[in-house]
Amino acid sequence: MRKRYFVIGLIFSIIAGGLAGWLWWALGPGAPSGTTALPPVPPLPDTATPPVAPPSEPPSEVSDELPKFLSGILDSGTLVIEARGQLLGTEEYTLERREDGTLSLRSQGTLNFKIAVFSAQATFVQAIEFTAQRRPISYQFALQGPAGIGNRAVSARFGANTAIVDDGQKKTEIALPEEPFLLLGMFSSYAILPLWATRDTPQRLKVISLRGDRRNQGEIVVLLEYVGPVQLRDAQGDPLDAEEYLLKDERLTLKLYLSGDRLLALYNDTTERDRSFRLYRGDLFPQGLKP
Repeated sequence: MRKRYFVIGLIFSIIAGGLAGWLWWALGPGAPSGTTALPPVPPLPDTATPPVAPPSEPPSEVSDELPKFLSGILDSGTLVIEARGQLLGTEEYTLERREDGTLSLRSQGTLNFKIAVFSAQATFVQAIEFTAQRRPISYQFALQGPAGIGNRAVSARFGANTAIVDDGQKKTEIALPEEPFLLLGMFSSYAILPLWATRDTPQRLKVISLRGDRRNQGEIVVLLEYVGPVQLRDAQGDPLDAEEYLLKDERLTLKLYLSGDRLLALYNDTTERDRSFRLYRGDLFPQGLKP
């Protein structure tokens, strides 16, 4: 049963303990041995120096009919993830748009947890490619457990109607909806949400699991709804203008904070420590975030 809780359930299952189930699946005694080699994932681009576009080629006969996109890095930073009042991990990511409009999300990070009384850490890399319409094209994920225990590698290829997911043990075909959907992997996959957000009309997005064995949990749909302008403050009280949205399904509502195309924070508004979840930009709020 615990193998059902892979990374895709983060938005709904973190609060209820799904993340703990995922870590057990990834690092527990049932996981494959550490001898499995991790697939190569393209490294994160150097965000200090914007990438230089290659020389443009002579336009083709149909080039004027194609849409033009402003290429470059849309967002990059370091996410801090806290759950149940504890630091769960960090994730560095970069979201880039190419000249043809396709999107590339690259990330790498760490997850902290305990095995009995011992603290341990796992590292991971993730790469997601999207079309200009924000539909996924491919997915790569690789987890490196402590001392090689629990290494995991998952990849997926997305077509118009179906996707093939390979978890290293089997390949699973899953159906894809025609309408817009949100592919959730590790935490940085929320960085695509600013491109879906609109002030005027709430966006209805299906959530797609990378594992076909979640089909018995029923269809999951989230609503991305604009609330209004707000100011966030870091731990020292310095303000940052932002826009507040709600990301909700029938069971759970999360507060989402954006600034243009940048993801700032995502958390549930609760005073219960055991149900608390916060994700925020550590590079923008190095001393913590005050909602």
